[in-house]
Amino acid sequence: MYLLNKAMNVESKAKGQYIYKPSDMVELISIDLNHQLPGWSLNLDIPQITEDVLFNNPILFYLESADSYLKLPMKNIDMGYSANIYKNVGKVYITFKSLKDDVSNFYIPTWHLTNLKILIVKPHEHGIMVENGKKNSKHEIYRKLQKAGVNIENYNEVKEYFGNKAEISFNGQYSNDKLNQGKRAITSRAPQYLSTS
Repeated sequence: MYLLNKAMNVESKAKGQYIYKPSDMVELISIDLNHQLPGWSLNLDIPQITEDVLFNNPILFYLESADSYLKLPMKNIDMGYSANIYKNVGKVYITFKSLKDDVSNFYIPTWHLTNLKILIVKPHEHGIMVENGKKNSKHEIYRKLQKAGVNIENYNEVKEYFGNKAEISFNGQYSNDKLNQGKRAITSRAPQYLSTS
């Protein structure tokens, strides 16, 4: 049995008909890093980061490793490196530095990282994440995550929280080569529904 995403916001019930408000949206972007490594930096084209998104929307970044997700920016003490992220309109730049001096470049081995996950939170003007007719600011959305007890470092917790509040838009996985060519490479699709079984 399948259940529609909980992002649908019921406004009222009249004569057995439900009226739904437009839902908030979280855009999930997954970028395959397999052809980017080994290296000490990543320079990625992300056309979804427009000027409006950059200045008005929370954007969360997670590096996927073999057994976990690492929120950026971060320090990986076990492997001895830090990772910092810089974003601009249409671009994301990630650098890896050695924790020994925080200056030397650290070359990430091919086996260590597989994907970069990006969550762009886009509150709709009539959605759940709006209070008093005004979209919540980046700070307010982060505060709501904290108030709900969501560990922002944990990708799965964050995704589950937003999945219960907003529509998650995921059309597949990108490779940066295809993004650079202005084409999309879809290697997998996320389900449109949440299973209850």
